[in-house]
Amino acid sequence: MNRNQYKILLLSTAFILAIDCAQAQLNVSANFRARSEYRDGSRILLDDTREPTFVSSQRTRLITNYKDDRFEINIAIQNARIWGVDDERGNVPNINLAEGWIKYYLSEDKEGFAIKVGRQHLVLDDGRIFGMRNWNDIAVSHDLAMLEFNKSDWDIKLAGGYNNDGNKYQESAYDVNYYKYLAVLWANRQISNNLSASVLTSVDGNEDPDDFKKVYPRYTSGVYLKGGNKKSAFGVQASFYYQYGEHTSGLKQRAYMYSVIPTYNINDKLKAVAGINFFSGNDQLDPDNTNRSFNKLFGDGHRYYGYLDYFLNIESNTKGSGVRNTFASLFYKFSNKSELEFSYHNFAFGGNYMDPVTLDAADNQLGNEIDLQLKHKINGYLSTRFTYATMFATPSMELIKGGDHNRYQQWIAVMLIAKPQLFSSDKKDQ
Repeated sequence: MNRNQYKILLLSTAFILAIDCAQAQLNVSANFRARSEYRDGSRILLDDTREPTFVSSQRTRLITNYKDDRFEINIAIQNARIWGVDDERGNVPNINLAEGWIKYYLSEDKEGFAIKVGRQHLVLDDGRIFGMRNWNDIAVSHDLAMLEFNKSDWDIKLAGGYNNDGNKYQESAYDVNYYKYLAVLWANRQISNNLSASVLTSVDGNEDPDDFKKVYPRYTSGVYLKGGNKKSAFGVQASFYYQYGEHTSGLKQRAYMYSVIPTYNINDKLKAVAGINFFSGNDQLDPDNTNRSFNKLFGDGHRYYGYLDYFLNIESNTKGSGVRNTFASLFYKFSNKSELEFSYHNFAFGGNYMDPVTLDAADNQLGNEIDLQLKHKINGYLSTRFTYATMFATPSMELIKGGDHNRYQQWIAVMLIAKPQLFSSDKKDQ
């Protein structure tokens, strides 16, 4: 951050702190995390020619939120870095805006309609299609204008954004690996204490890399159901999404995904979770002019499809062949502060992948993954995580990941997370 940026930040902070908080709320918080990873087969299969590596990274955020009866503004600046990156040693500014939005409620009771404009995280339902991707240090933000409706049992969002890579006066190529435009309509209803349902339709337009005048619209529509609550012994989450329109390559898009995840609280300490996540893929033995590989757009990956992250971006990570992920997990609470997770994942192709040697369909089994994770809360704002994961890959995994499936693959991570509240006008007024 250069001198001018520091001045702007300090002046903005001073202005915000000078606001009379008698009729409003002002909260300033921080979000810091540092993570060290031993990567000995993470995301890719290693072989004897490639050595494991040790990487440390951190993310630092300062979050300011101000609200009164009908107005709210949220500003979150962040720095995400790999320890030791050369550009940062060269004093290159790398502060960016994680969130920066304003929200205005059209009624004083904050029920009904509201308008929200600016850079924001868009997290819908369980984050399958629109999530924060919080494992990524930068996470995902969208520049959107949003109309919200929240009253009684209904929660509805209508949002849209149109992107450019500069302050333009005539249209030109958008040289950013992101959508050109996005529109989202999402509606959720709490049907009862034990059941809620959502419907989603979105369209993301992606430019042809060789002709910016061509923009391919890709539509995603689907439903999400959630049964049970915190007091229920049984619960279930289920979703189905269909993708249509045009793929980013210009091909016709026809793909789908579904997820069914039942849960059972065995007792106060032990919870069991199992289920299936299926993403359709192309049939390389019978290709046509249609892309049948589902793209999960901005959905979370790390927390759902194995901690080794072999399928963070399912469409590209499977070379368009999709994936079937069946899994089972146990969560054991030692106390209110500590929880241990044991998870098993089986991965298989969702479509047919051609073996380049035999020219026949490769065996659809990709491998089995085992994850262990221990979470511990040190106090109200400080926590740690220790994770170990290993993959038992098949020869088919080599076709999409390279490496040697016979080699032992593993990953170890230690993470420290701090989320302190630095200032609150509520506390000041008490």
